[in-house]
Amino acid sequence: MLLVTTWFGSFLLDEGKVVRAVPFPKDAEALADRLGLVEDWKVLLEEKELMASVDEVFVTEPRLERAGGRMTAERAPFLAPEEFGFDRGLLHAAMVVLAKRRMRKAIRPEDHLKQAVGALDDLQEQENLLLERVREWYGLHFPELAKMVDEASYLDLIAEHGRRDNMPLDHRDSVGADVGDAELGEVQTLARLARQVASDRAGTEAYVERAVRSLAPNVADLAGPVIAARLVALAGGVEELARCPSGTIQLLGAEKALFRHMRTGSRPPKHGVLFLHPLVHGAPPWQRGAVARAFASKIAVAARADAYTKRRIGGELQANLARTIAEIRRRKEKRPARATPRRARGRRPRER
Repeated sequence: MLLVTTWFGSFLLDEGKVVRAVPFPKDAEALADRLGLVEDWKVLLEEKELMASVDEVFVTEPRLERAGGRMTAERAPFLAPEEFGFDRGLLHAAMVVLAKRRMRKAIRPEDHLKQAVGALDDLQEQENLLLERVREWYGLHFPELAKMVDEASYLDLIAEHGRRDNMPLDHRDSVGADVGDAELGEVQTLARLARQVASDRAGTEAYVERAVRSLAPNVADLAGPVIAARLVALAGGVEELARCPSGTIQLLGAEKALFRHMRTGSRPPKHGVLFLHPLVHGAPPWQRGAVARAFASKIAVAARADAYTKRRIGGELQANLARTIAEIRRRKEKRPARATPRRARGRRPRER
């Protein structure tokens, strides 16, 4: 007997003729369930029933061979769905249902993290713009306030007290001009908006930290949660980051500079978002390339542990990185002699 499964049922055939048929339900959702199981290399209940009803069954699919069928090169005859009461429009409806399920399943936690990182950048930009506008506008009335307090207190004082006469600070020597009630109200509204955006940005940053510590705890321990989130977002996911070589991780976020180097022969970039880490941007310029390389190699190991073994090795990697950077600082303590600049590739010297 030959076991054949189509989109509308499973069949036992003997010399090309259907001996026993088990049609699927005439429902798009039920058909999508069975099509999804077949795509995942699962054996259907209908197929198990037919295989159990005969002593020996031949199959044409490796999926069914693993379930006990004997593989054969015999080609299965064409079975028309209309002969069993099925309409091809039902297949279309089932495929639409299956496609929607696959699309929902394709959304991963990394996709939400990527959106959160983008939202964090947007909120940070808006916060900076609003704060700068408040400083310029309120500076017409009380310019000295910006140097007296920090950013958060600056917005709070303007939003709550308004005029400099109401400030709990010395304003007698201010060189600012008086301000009308309408203008002051607008400035206070802008200050409240900037304060709200700052609060929203802090909340989004807290979410990003929680999310990345759940997805990539080792990378978060090693690089910090915000940089770890940016690396995961740029790579496309934790597994994608784990598959990246350390050289790629080192340059994540510096794609424009890399393509400019490849196109014009300009100096290649030494680091991407890793520059945001104090170990990199705090190092002398002649050490940053080596520090970024060592940092990226440890992040690659951390990402592979997060993606595959799930072991917590962040503390061990931090200790190894500290020793490596100490060695780099010892070897590159002095600034190297400046080399003769290399002529950009593809450019001819100017004729005199």
